[in-house]
Amino acid sequence: MKTNIKRLSLAAAALGLVMGGTSLTLINQVHASTGAQTTQKTKNATINISQSDAINKFNEKFGSKSIKEIEVKNKKDKYIYEVEGFDSEKEYKVKIDANTGKILKAKSEKLDDEKKQEALDLSNLMSRGEATKLAQTKASGQAVKWSLEMDNNKPVWKVEFKDDNKEIEVKIDAKDQKILKVETDDKKDSKDKHAKDHSESKNKDRDHDKNKKSERNDTND
Repeated sequence: MKTNIKRLSLAAAALGLVMGGTSLTLINQVHASTGAQTTQKTKNATINISQSDAINKFNEKFGSKSIKEIEVKNKKDKYIYEVEGFDSEKEYKVKIDANTGKILKAKSEKLDDEKKQEALDLSNLMSRGEATKLAQTKASGQAVKWSLEMDNNKPVWKVEFKDDNKEIEVKIDAKDQKILKVETDDKKDSKDKHAKDHSESKNKDRDHDKNKKSERNDTND
């Protein structure tokens, strides 16, 4: 009898694990389809609120406006959302703690008529997580910055990675889910080039001074 009870308990536990795993899978699928973001950590920095939550915070502060750009970046060991929007008279910006959802800063200013304003098309876009996963096929290192904005009349994700002295930016069509461009900036090479250019410049100046001195000596003779 005890053996049968034990078997039943084990079977129930196994069923619970299976159901729990299924539930978790379904939750992840919902997050992917709605653009909700799963928690992400880098050292002490955490992203807990979704892109939709950030937009809602913007709307709570300024009302419903056209969204121009959404950016997530690491600042002083903290992830910050920056949401920019505009209407016919003003442009608006909010900074939001990506961990707590607290609005850190909000400002508005008169719209610059000469500056082109293009509303971000937010329908049927790949999520930040999906964009990161695709970008990782072309980049190494840690993803540290994301931005979503219109580029050549299409919504584009820009995902920036840091790998030692190297920075890689991957641009992705947020609707077609295609990689548009990969740019690499090697900071070490840039420093070496700057040092080389500086050295060459110093050498040129030194040669120039020598030539001028030589010319003066010739004149005195």
